[in-house]
Amino acid sequence: MPKALIFDPYIDTLGGGERYTFFVAKTLLDLGYQVEFAWNNKQDLLKAQSRFNFDLTKIQANTKAHELFFENKSNLIDRFLFTHHYDLIFYLSDGGLPFLFGRKNFIHIQAPFKSLGGNKLLSKIKLTLINKIIYNSKFTRDVVERSLHSGKDKVLYPPIDTDQFQSSSKKENIILSVGRFDSPSHSKRQDVLIDAFKKFSPQAKNYKLVLVGGVKGKHGNTQVRELKKRARNLPIEFVLNADFNTLKNLYAKAKIFWHAAGFQIDEKENPDKVEHFGMTTVEAMSAGTIPIVIAKGGQKEIITRGSGFLCDTIDEIINSTLQLIRNDNLRNKMSLQSIKQAKNFSQDNFAQNLANLIKS
Repeated sequence: MPKALIFDPYIDTLGGGERYTFFVAKTLLDLGYQVEFAWNNKQDLLKAQSRFNFDLTKIQANTKAHELFFENKSNLIDRFLFTHHYDLIFYLSDGGLPFLFGRKNFIHIQAPFKSLGGNKLLSKIKLTLINKIIYNSKFTRDVVERSLHSGKDKVLYPPIDTDQFQSSSKKENIILSVGRFDSPSHSKRQDVLIDAFKKFSPQAKNYKLVLVGGVKGKHGNTQVRELKKRARNLPIEFVLNADFNTLKNLYAKAKIFWHAAGFQIDEKENPDKVEHFGMTTVEAMSAGTIPIVIAKGGQKEIITRGSGFLCDTIDEIINSTLQLIRNDNLRNKMSLQSIKQAKNFSQDNFAQNLANLIKS
């Protein structure tokens, strides 16, 4: 049985990036691999199984690998001796390039680092050991490859379980937004959405805005308190740390999806502050909920003509929304197109593309 070792320094956060990594693990299991994570807590892997609804019972936590790579308790010889017998190593980069010694080595990059790997000569040596650098979007790839010039780039869009999300036959007057309130990388800008809804609400008094997102820690709770103050006296609901069924139900009922990450950001100067892809946008589209999002980053790769709106300003968000609520035929047509477009990012497509990449 072939063996695979996966490195992800953020497993305990269980965010969208970790969903990507764990689906890679699931795909490798389906391909007949024995899969291990370089991690020191098996319970975190079990939490991932519950959070992402994947069967991960056969995956093992390898504490020695975690120690060698993440706790700085090793040298290159130690790492070589430990990893050279693995058939595949999949490594989520946190901004650097590691020395990898598996038979096949894949680096995965989810954030648009303007500079990656540090010393250029050392990076070139490391790249000789890497088979492919996998990016989550063309946007991320284009930013990183400007400085890296790897010539080994491959875009694999995040796997979205498009079949899990279904449109309700009776959509409600809900505008939905889904995104962490305490995002460590790029703000989801719920403050912008509240301001937009405040301006929009007098023109559509029967609509409400529902803000869904994860929150933990002092900073996250402070963020939520400030947003609730901003939303005072408006028909705005906050749903914190929603479970999967709650989220699925909201996607099904909502007519419109808003997302404001990247608002007023120069994506060339600050690519890290815009949406690198937009997984929740695809989830919403899978349920026939029409996306109205900021035209930055990976969002531009998701939405095609007729499947949603790309906006730059609050007024554009409002005007696009008004078009939909005042024209049922347009909304129904775009809802169907959203569902069709979302299927391009399905789990099946991802699994097939990854399998082809491994075999190549």
